[in-house]
Amino acid sequence: MLATITGYGVGLFLHVLAVVVAFGPTLAYPIFSAVAQKTVPRSLPGVIRGIIQTDRVLVNPGMIVLLLAGIYLLSKGDISAGESWVTVGFVAIITLFAMSHAFFMPKSRKALVLAERDLKAGDELSPEFEALSKQIETGGKIATLIVVVTIFFMVVKP
Repeated sequence: MLATITGYGVGLFLHVLAVVVAFGPTLAYPIFSAVAQKTVPRSLPGVIRGIIQTDRVLVNPGMIVLLLAGIYLLSKGDISAGESWVTVGFVAIITLFAMSHAFFMPKSRKALVLAERDLKAGDELSPEFEALSKQIETGGKIATLIVVVTIFFMVVKP
C-alpha cells in the first residue's frame, strides 16, 4: 500500500521536525556548559559561542517554522482555535520566543563577556559569572518544562 502524501501531512511533518530542531539542542546546553566548566574552563567561551550560534541558526528559525506550520495545520485541519491544546501551543511558542530574545540571548552574551574577562585574569570564574550561570540554568529548566507540557498537550489533546 502506498501512502498518500498530503499538504496537511507535510505540514505536520514540518511541525514535528521543527520541534526537534528548535528544542532538541537546548536539552544538551547544560551538559556542554557543565562539562566545559568542570573539566576545561578555558573552553567555556567556545561552548557559549556554540550555544549562541545554535540559537541563531537552529532554535530561532526552528521556532518560526514551528509557528508557521502550526498556523497552517490550524487553517487546513478540522481543528478549533479554542481547543486547549491549541491555546497551550500558541501561549508556549510566544513565551519561548520572548524568553529567547529577552532572557537567553542577552544573558548568554553577558555570560560570554564575563567568562572571557574572568579567564583572562586566571583559571577561575567569578561569582558574578556563577550567579548568571544559575539564572540561565533556571530559565532553561522553565523553558524545558514549557516544551514538555506543550508536547503533552499536543499529543494527548486534553
